[in-house]
Amino acid sequence: MRARVRAAAAALITLLCLLALPATGDAQAPAATLTISQVDASAYPDIVAVATVLDANGVPISVLGPGDFQASDGITTLPITGVERAQDSTLPLSVVITIDVSGSMAGEPLARAKQAATEFVASLGPDDQATIFAFNATVTNIVGFTKDHAALDRAIAALQAGGDTALFEATQTSVYAARIAPASRKAVVMLTDGANDAPDSDATADGSRDTARTAGVPVFTIGFGDQPDAAYLESVSSLTLGQYRAADAGSVASVYAQIAQLLRSQYVIRMRAPGAADGKTGTLRITADVAGIGATATRDYTRGAAPAPGQPPATRGGGTSGSGAQGGKTALYALAGIVALAVVTLLALGASRWWRRMRIRRHQLEVVAPNPAQAARQPIPRNVTALRAPEESAPAAGTGRLIERTATGTGAEYPLGGGPVVIGSGRNCTIPLPAGDDVALEHARIWLRDGRYLLHSTAGIGRKTLVGGRDADWVVLEPGDELQFGRYHFVFQDDAHPPKTPLRGQSPTGVR
Repeated sequence: MRARVRAAAAALITLLCLLALPATGDAQAPAATLTISQVDASAYPDIVAVATVLDANGVPISVLGPGDFQASDGITTLPITGVERAQDSTLPLSVVITIDVSGSMAGEPLARAKQAATEFVASLGPDDQATIFAFNATVTNIVGFTKDHAALDRAIAALQAGGDTALFEATQTSVYAARIAPASRKAVVMLTDGANDAPDSDATADGSRDTARTAGVPVFTIGFGDQPDAAYLESVSSLTLGQYRAADAGSVASVYAQIAQLLRSQYVIRMRAPGAADGKTGTLRITADVAGIGATATRDYTRGAAPAPGQPPATRGGGTSGSGAQGGKTALYALAGIVALAVVTLLALGASRWWRRMRIRRHQLEVVAPNPAQAARQPIPRNVTALRAPEESAPAAGTGRLIERTATGTGAEYPLGGGPVVIGSGRNCTIPLPAGDDVALEHARIWLRDGRYLLHSTAGIGRKTLVGGRDADWVVLEPGDELQFGRYHFVFQDDAHPPKTPLRGQSPTGVR
């Protein structure tokens, strides 16, 4: 009897102890996560950070205010001067929308992806900008950064599927485009249904990941269907503090909508540091108080630009004023200073105009150039088209043609129609040229626009496209123009526009 009493007492004590333990599992307060996706300290000591706060289920928390955030740089507390939700802030978004148009996307997959991307465009704010990239064996910018939703919708609607999948090159090109975007809040949203299988692409998995990691732009990847390279996509999103999401034909619209909601729910946190810009690396630490539980993240950034070496400080004269001659010299110096300032201002205006022109060209070159580390290891990618391509597909008719020039006279004749006609040594080129060091896989494109033929050189660095003996980038062709792609020569003719001036470039310097 006593043994049974003792056993019952022990069981009762054990039960009471278990009831006294703190609750676990679902009863525990939900954990929250904070991510600092971007930091802009170019105007240091003013710092602007873009952060996302998610609950335990990955849903954005959008009810926090300035009092719920704390910031520091190392051991120094940074006063927070303002906290806004992204959709309410004055900080617009620039987003790169990249869509896989390889052969495996044909039919319903591409139709669903296009519909979802169009709905994503509709979710953008009036001051947000977007650009559309499509990729199969090559990466093509369909429309440049614009606020015009109609232009973006037309670009998406014109997408057609076919070819291989240059996934690594698409990642690399997309983050380059985002890095040079006009807004300081940026993102990449990239959808693919497969793995990299483009043999003509020079981009690599490691090289594209390095480019994404150093660009400072979050990449949101969508693995569509049953066979995407989920491991690669997850690694890119993880390195860039974005997110990876799986989708199928039935869920792709909701996945795009979730990403749009997340971008709208980001916080723009403004801080002011106590020190001066020194160009050194600092570590920003931000903590969000979510129902009494702290969510913390850190991110390195550069404290503005280091000050240029200063000139010796000017000394002030003391005591009484100088003689009349000294006063005249002072006036002369002041006049000389005003003249010098005017000259510097004029030179600055001229340099600014020149810089704007060169910036467009440099950005195009950046799109085809890999990151510096990769450039040291492998050739520059040669089959990426320029940053801005036609916004609309070309009409189906046209009277233009290219006539081959050979050592014995004229050779084959190639009708251009409405284009686009692709010239190069790649497998899918409309006008194929023998492979060689001076011929790119995709050397140039010609298409009809507003009744005139446009030529765009896509040869990249180190390969020549000449029109009338001059380097060409974007050119409106005139009948009789001599075109040179590497060592191969053609003459452009168009019966709808007979030549009105002497023909340009009638004497080729090299032929097949």
